[in-house]
Amino acid sequence: MAQESPQPSRPKPRIESLSDMIFGLALSVGAITLVGKPPTTVPGLYEDILLFGFSFAILISVWMRYSRIMSVLPLENRRTISLNTLLLFTVSLEPFLYNLLNENSSSSSPTFFNAIAIAYGTDLGILMLILGFFTTLLVNEEKKLIPKDLVKEYTYDAISYYFSAALFLLSPLIPLSIPGIGFQLRFDFWILPLIIAPIRRFSMNAISETRKARSRAKLTGS
Repeated sequence: MAQESPQPSRPKPRIESLSDMIFGLALSVGAITLVGKPPTTVPGLYEDILLFGFSFAILISVWMRYSRIMSVLPLENRRTISLNTLLLFTVSLEPFLYNLLNENSSSSSPTFFNAIAIAYGTDLGILMLILGFFTTLLVNEEKKLIPKDLVKEYTYDAISYYFSAALFLLSPLIPLSIPGIGFQLRFDFWILPLIIAPIRRFSMNAISETRKARSRAKLTGS
């Protein structure tokens, strides 16, 4: 009797475990930094909570989107594995750059602070680009990775990722030399991606409910 050829092992479960560990460590770094340098005043306490909350919101939103994508996207070739590795690198780099940004916010060297801000925006821009590319792979109808009724939703997700990437990558073009608002404008560019997806989903749900209500009204009136 001919022996059955062994099935090739799938690396995805191990990659998923590594991904969860990297996201977990990245989320922990900010908290550890706060413990290492605790605030001594009430305003300092609130400021540290807000700063940590921003980084936490960035990472947890990326993790939720990443988990949703990787639950159906097969890591079947060197390109997707390499891009996944690059994405995990950007995730692990985010808390380091963000803490540097906070530590040097009142630095006497605007050149160094600007370099950190550029690196931070570029890091998150690359991260969003990869998420957008992965989502684009999901909507490929030839591969049939997701149901047809979800293609439109994932297409909008891909567009929002690319738009978010553009915001992060374009943020370094805002000069910090603008008195009083230079860094604030950059921060606004960084926070916009956090609210794009919820607003889009809320709008899509509202439109869907409106259409359903109109359909019910037509059926009732007929």
